[in-house]
Amino acid sequence: MKIIGTGLSGLIGSRISELLKDKYEFINFSTSTGFDITKKDSILDFFNSSQASVVIHLAGKTDVDGCEEDKDRDLEILEIEELGKQQEEFEKINSAWSVNVIGTKNIADVCAKTNKKLIYISSDFVFDGEKKDPYAEDDMPNPINWYGRTKHEGEKIVGSLDIPWAILRISYPYRAHFQKKDFVRTIMEKLSDGESLKVVSDQIITPTFIDDLAFAFDQIIQNNLSGIYHTSGSDSLSPFEITRKIADIFGFDKTLISETTSGEFYKDRARRPSNLALKNDKIVKLGASMKGIEGGLQALKRQL
Repeated sequence: MKIIGTGLSGLIGSRISELLKDKYEFINFSTSTGFDITKKDSILDFFNSSQASVVIHLAGKTDVDGCEEDKDRDLEILEIEELGKQQEEFEKINSAWSVNVIGTKNIADVCAKTNKKLIYISSDFVFDGEKKDPYAEDDMPNPINWYGRTKHEGEKIVGSLDIPWAILRISYPYRAHFQKKDFVRTIMEKLSDGESLKVVSDQIITPTFIDDLAFAFDQIIQNNLSGIYHTSGSDSLSPFEITRKIADIFGFDKTLISETTSGEFYKDRARRPSNLALKNDKIVKLGASMKGIEGGLQALKRQL
């Protein structure tokens, strides 16, 4: 089966295509191969000529603080009444709205025109973090920062399609090797260098081992599933607890790790939801194995 993938050169996409290359032929549709998802005409020409039946849309602007810096400019453009002029302005900038919303709409529209199933990679940041229990797929999104808002807008676009679609919400992905460091390998590097770390202890997140995400994606394809799925890890805990587990498993000095609050750590930055615990039982019941943090870190250690 041929699959068009946006963002296949990135942290997640490159690992998915590496692990599943014997089952699928991945076609990399991204800036690295000369394509721009904010320009619909180039997308339509390519999709019309492709025999791929599935599109996985991974490309996006994921820098939460960078997205927040785009907010004022994005809102200014959104006030333009003429849609054609609005589109022109968004094509000129690489902003959160232009990439995460306009780009997603372009991909969705072209998938509808060429009758290709769309799998959209979304985020736990669509939630406000105020719920005490873990979030399920049918809980109401209510993003509190601009990144989360743009991802929620993407979800609404995909969810309105008449063609088959799936939305996979992920959370804090990590893997063993990649040129860009994820949060786990950033912590490992700092502890390895003997650097003292102040880590947030009053926020809950649900880290995702990317290898597990690849096989969850395979379940979606093989079973022709549609709808929303939380394809996250199986443990929800604080960054402070995660950092201590990293120190335990890799033999780093835990005295380097101290606690801080999210208010202090994210001061003058984009707001972060306080509780991002996700329920993943929906995808697990379908056969996906989503490791908890210890299992994910042990698997990562074996690959290093």
